[in-house]
Amino acid sequence: MMLEKNILGSIISGYEDLGSISNILTQYMFENPVHRAIYSVCLKLYDQGKRIDLLTVDAELKGKSIYMKAGGASYLAEMSQITCGRLAEHALMLKEIYIKSVVHEMAKGIIIALVEQKPLDDILGILNTVIDQVHSLLVEKNKSLPVSIAMMKCLDELESWIAKKQNGDMIGIPTGLTKLDELTNGWKESQLIVLAARPGQGKTQLAIHFAFTAASYNYACLIFSLEMTTSALMHRTVIAQSGLSSKDYRSGKLSQKSWEMVTNIGSRIQQMPITINDTPLQTVRKIRTECLLQKKRGSLDLVIIDYLQLLEPEDRRQVREQQVATITRGLKLLAKELAIPVILLCQLNRDAENNTEKRPSLANLRESGAIEQDADLVMLLLRPEIYGKKTVTIGEQENVSTAGLGLIYVAKQRDGAIGDILFKYNEQFSEIKDYKP
Repeated sequence: MMLEKNILGSIISGYEDLGSISNILTQYMFENPVHRAIYSVCLKLYDQGKRIDLLTVDAELKGKSIYMKAGGASYLAEMSQITCGRLAEHALMLKEIYIKSVVHEMAKGIIIALVEQKPLDDILGILNTVIDQVHSLLVEKNKSLPVSIAMMKCLDELESWIAKKQNGDMIGIPTGLTKLDELTNGWKESQLIVLAARPGQGKTQLAIHFAFTAASYNYACLIFSLEMTTSALMHRTVIAQSGLSSKDYRSGKLSQKSWEMVTNIGSRIQQMPITINDTPLQTVRKIRTECLLQKKRGSLDLVIIDYLQLLEPEDRRQVREQQVATITRGLKLLAKELAIPVILLCQLNRDAENNTEKRPSLANLRESGAIEQDADLVMLLLRPEIYGKKTVTIGEQENVSTAGLGLIYVAKQRDGAIGDILFKYNEQFSEIKDYKP
């Protein structure tokens, strides 16, 4: 309790400024209820721009039973005589004590759950909740920077971009499509990237293309596959890398030469820094935990989630629009927290098929406007050939053949231009490459 008195005494006496610790301590970190009430009043006065001293604090607390029982003004006066300084240091000490108490309560809760033989999901839920709580307490709240430091960071970043350009490197993670790289400069850190399309357009295969392109440049990628199994993804990848007929591959009709090709490709894929998690019923919290573990085990440069509509909400009581908004906001915060790009696959609503030439738009994003709002980059995928169209008009290009033609419409880019990206694919959509007229 003496530590709490030291902190409050330094503030009330005017010996030190509350502003130096207002982003470190909350009222709930004080164990003594009276001290909690006093600090709460000090924060209130500070937020209102009023003077904090013995008289103003006493005036706010007068009449409250918990304060009067502690001794009222005399207790406050006694405390104000304590002016030992080192306010910020003491505040950090008190915060550490509080965090340890939170962890202690967590341990008791887990022990009780184990004794009562609660399901493992319940126990992990307690653990994840407290980990999130502790993490939020540890995150530095005050991130204000003088413009002089901010500008130095900006110039350092620009210098890094120039050096990469001179070396022929991408600023971000390469996408595997030249025109898309030119438009976006690759996937960049802290971005939430949405890849959306109607079912059957090839979102998953395009995402696999992005992942293996990144891995070929030694960027570590973590794929959350909520729809397909790891085995199914691997078969798709081998078909794409080998160029073999999907029909022959899946029926086992492979020649000795084809089998040798497959085993060689398999050996090469095994060396790639890609991890696949096909656990169903994923939530943002579970994804975040897995990402943190992955980063701790090694490195993590890119996350791909297939797909939004299969993610489980943390709160089932919310309406669906709120659930989706919570999910996309959580994934955007995850991208910022880990400083990596997160690619989120998403389905478009049926109205997209009523648009001119079936071309999707941002308005066709399913279930929530928050998807567009939270995303830094939105790509809409279309394969006109699926709808029986022989030719389409793309910008100024008329009568473009749809045979093996894919279109990525970059409909939103927070820090860049928007536009159409054409690409080519083979008959089974297993190979994706640059478009050449």
